Amino acid sequence: MCASAPKAPLPPHQGREATLEILSAPVASHVLSSRVLPRGTCGPTDPEVPATRLFLAVPKAPAPEAGWPILYLLDGNAAFDFLTPALLEAAPRLIVAGIGYDTDKQFARAHRIFDYSPPETPGAAPRPDPHHPERLAGGAEAYLARLTGGIRAEVEHDLPVDPERRTLWGHSFGGLFTLFTALTRPGSFARFASISPSVWWDEALVTRLVTQRSIAEGAPRPLHFGMGDKEKRTGSAGPQPEGPPPPTLQMIERLQAAPAGLEIAAQVYPGAVHIASLPASLPGALALASRS
Repeated sequence: MCASAPKAPLPPHQGREATLEILSAPVASHVLSSRVLPRGTCGPTDPEVPATRLFLAVPKAPAPEAGWPILYLLDGNAAFDFLTPALLEAAPRLIVAGIGYDTDKQFARAHRIFDYSPPETPGAAPRPDPHHPERLAGGAEAYLARLTGGIRAEVEHDLPVDPERRTLWGHSFGGLFTLFTALTRPGSFARFASISPSVWWDEALVTRLVTQRSIAEGAPRPLHFGMGDKEKRTGSAGPQPEGPPPPTLQMIERLQAAPAGLEIAAQVYPGAVHIASLPASLPGALALASRS
């Protein structure tokens, strides 16, 4: 475990609405925009499910010959809600793409849980959520195919992107999806940032993913973890935790014991509850994605 980050403040928006102030703020380094992506190429096909909304920050400077690196942020509504001009201006040569939902909320709760949760076995059909059987889970394979297919094509169309410097970031269930992607399709991104991954959701499944993981060709791919030391599941009883989530630490230790194909790093955000680990992770994620 690497050195701890400075104490993370609680996020400015603990409610449900996404204010997205960054879209109207003056940013010296980037041009920002937002649009809904077409269902025909990006899905979902179910008209009852919100369409995909893209939040995009593109550098104003001329692109390098190989193209810009790009950071994909899951839960784009929330991620861009916590972005600031100073964060973007500290990464002036990085495209930042928030992949969210066409909603005015920070999180599309039921839809993200379905999209970001792994199937029980490769190719398995969706199943009832083991914690909330009234809703379905297990859509991560299909969502990953959309993300690296139609969604990526729409995001990167007419943008000078370096395909060797794509980074995927996710928080909570998005962190679980990022971990799933790194372990099953490590060649789909060059770098991964899994923040407070929802390992608790199915610890046995996560253990199988770690044990049976795929290994990409070439140099080890960075897989960075971040978590608070005050994290507690929403609605769970008991005192405030003292220290990072044990299931996450145990999973990281298993990965570090057999590091082939992955470059593991982990960081703890002192005093951070679960939601606070999201904004606390952004400076590190932007730096990771900007690396040469």
